[in-house]
Amino acid sequence: MSTEPTTSQEPAGAPPAGAGAVAAAPARRAGLPWVALLALLLAIGVAAWSYTQLAAVKRETARRLSELQQAAAAASETATRADAEARAARQQAAVVESRLAEVESQREALEQLHADLSRGRDDAVLVEVERLITLGAQQLQFTGNVPTALAALQTADTRLARLESPRFLPLRRVLARDIERLKAAPTVDITGIALKLDQLMTSSESWPLLAEASPPAPAAAASRQPPQPPRQREWWERAWDSLRRELGEYRDLIRIRSVDAPDAMLLVPQQQALVRQQLRLRLLNARQALLARNDRLFRADLAEAQALLNRYFDLRQRDTAAALASMKQLASAQLSVESPNINDSVSAVRAVRTAPGR
Repeated sequence: MSTEPTTSQEPAGAPPAGAGAVAAAPARRAGLPWVALLALLLAIGVAAWSYTQLAAVKRETARRLSELQQAAAAASETATRADAEARAARQQAAVVESRLAEVESQREALEQLHADLSRGRDDAVLVEVERLITLGAQQLQFTGNVPTALAALQTADTRLARLESPRFLPLRRVLARDIERLKAAPTVDITGIALKLDQLMTSSESWPLLAEASPPAPAAAASRQPPQPPRQREWWERAWDSLRRELGEYRDLIRIRSVDAPDAMLLVPQQQALVRQQLRLRLLNARQALLARNDRLFRADLAEAQALLNRYFDLRQRDTAAALASMKQLASAQLSVESPNINDSVSAVRAVRTAPGR
């Protein structure tokens, strides 16, 4: 195999390789200043832009710093004002505490005064209650007056109810039991009987006595006839009417009556006044015996009054007969009734008064 030397064939008309490289080198050297200028301009622009940004940052920082300073000043002022307010609040708190201590001491003094006054008021009411209960017990013991004793106990219970004190509750319970017992007890209408006796004493002046009794008034015509026309009467009719009128004037000269005590017809006016006075005295004594609950004297005085009425007064008259019937009715009234006692209330109120530490 034969080897032929390789020869490089360059195209015709192409510059040589070394000549191109030499030609490109001056061109690159000619473009370098422009690149440097552009880089410089770029650096200047970047620097200017950085400076601008830095200035803006400085301004923003200064603004924020100013705001922070203002906020710090405001906070300092607020803190100063808060400190002043805190000091004023502490001073006010000290004043309030001092006033509170003063009010507390005054309250304690008022409570002590109220306790003293309440104790004194309770003692005064308790004394009054004891007096009322004692009065009721005396009324029951001596006169048997149940309504008065009941009123005394109810008044005592009302006085205790106004105090609203728990230490009086046992006493009020005992009073309630005795009040119920008095309400259930039989009573006598003393006031009604006394009023009837007063009416009898007042009307006794108008009761006719036998010694002064007058004939009854002539009765009126039984019927009224229509007027008749006048007519001519005969002579004998006129004579008969004249005789009747003359006899009518003298027909009351003689009256016949039957009386049990003939001497009652012979009383002179002075004796009649004494009889009326004696009757009023008997009725007055009966009233006093009624108020004293003395049954025996009450009945005896009413019996004497009935005897005077039967002997000296005209019982044919309606008022006198009604008075006699009223006296008999009053004499039948029962004055002596068994009254309950209130010894439990008396013992209870004395126990409260003598209790230790009251």
